[in-house]
Amino acid sequence: MAGRTASVVLLLVPAVGLAALDLAIVASAGSRPGPPGLGAPNHYAVRQAVGIVLGGALGWVVVRVGVERVLRAAPALFLAALIATAAVFVPGIGVRAAGASRWLRLGPFSGNPAPFLIGATGLLVAAWGSSGASAGGVALSRFASRPLALGLALLAVLVLVAEPDFSAAAVALCVTFAALAGTGVAGRRLVPAVVVVLIALALGASRFGYVGDRIHGYLSPESDRRGHGFEVLALARAKASGAAGPAGLGHGTARRHLSSPASDYVFAVVNEELGRRGAWAVVGAWVAIAAGAALSTRSARGDARLRGVAAACAAALLTPAALHIAVCRGWMPITGVTMPFLSYDPALAVASGAEIGVLVAIALARAPRPEAAAASADGPIA
Repeated sequence: MAGRTASVVLLLVPAVGLAALDLAIVASAGSRPGPPGLGAPNHYAVRQAVGIVLGGALGWVVVRVGVERVLRAAPALFLAALIATAAVFVPGIGVRAAGASRWLRLGPFSGNPAPFLIGATGLLVAAWGSSGASAGGVALSRFASRPLALGLALLAVLVLVAEPDFSAAAVALCVTFAALAGTGVAGRRLVPAVVVVLIALALGASRFGYVGDRIHGYLSPESDRRGHGFEVLALARAKASGAAGPAGLGHGTARRHLSSPASDYVFAVVNEELGRRGAWAVVGAWVAIAAGAALSTRSARGDARLRGVAAACAAALLTPAALHIAVCRGWMPITGVTMPFLSYDPALAVASGAEIGVLVAIALARAPRPEAAAASADGPIA
């Protein structure tokens, strides 16, 4: 019981703290014209608050209905998310900006459906990835299999690559492999596959000109001050400013120079305006969430499907957070990945809330009966 309580606390408290800090950062901005970032604080703060509330409500629903029902609905959820993501290519619905088609606009509503596809992919692979798994109904049970789940996961990755959104594609791959590892696929089979697929994704990304420009701007920012090197230098200045001392919430210079300070570079804003303590608090929050996810996964050790979905949800939360921090600290080229809960991204807030709900539901679930556990897991695959 103590382990379950610790898991829930480690998952919920840091997530709420990050979301509260996000709203404070967005609301503390001064008005400025331009694309979504920190331009119209009231508008964006309200949108993000709605996303956070919806994410919390969806997480609560997941806890109430239970993970078993969510897993049975995995095929339908994946299909809906795949259709929504593919709709970004439909004229009049999809929004093309900066050479990419990643957003949907339906009347007053707009957002990026990729976070939902990433989460749904992890659910599907976990639901169909273990030998004892069952599908979402009698009609689908004969089709449920690991090869089909992997094929559909590959389709999801290809749709993300076509947008192009290589950071989302990389996160989807990490979520897929995490789900496979959770369901019992042996590391000696999984690691080589991970390396090969990620290399293939990197080679594919290198064929796009903007990716090469970002790498050039990262390696030689001084020679590309008017291009991608500008933001690399701005991130470096924010890092140095944070090391010297906090500028105060709303008084940093990074948010006035970076293109998307509240979304793609929010950790740099935190580092500059709240100093090292603020930055370490964010890192500590993610360490706590990782610990809570580990406890949740451990509590599901008797059910391969629950282990798989717990690992997938943990990867969906932790992978973009790690990539975001690495970019803002200057450890890797700019990828345009947002941090769950802390970045301005209402769609990601909703999806992340659902993933936290899944982890909480697993932590609170009763241990399966021995016969049920034996039916859902046959042990690691050699």
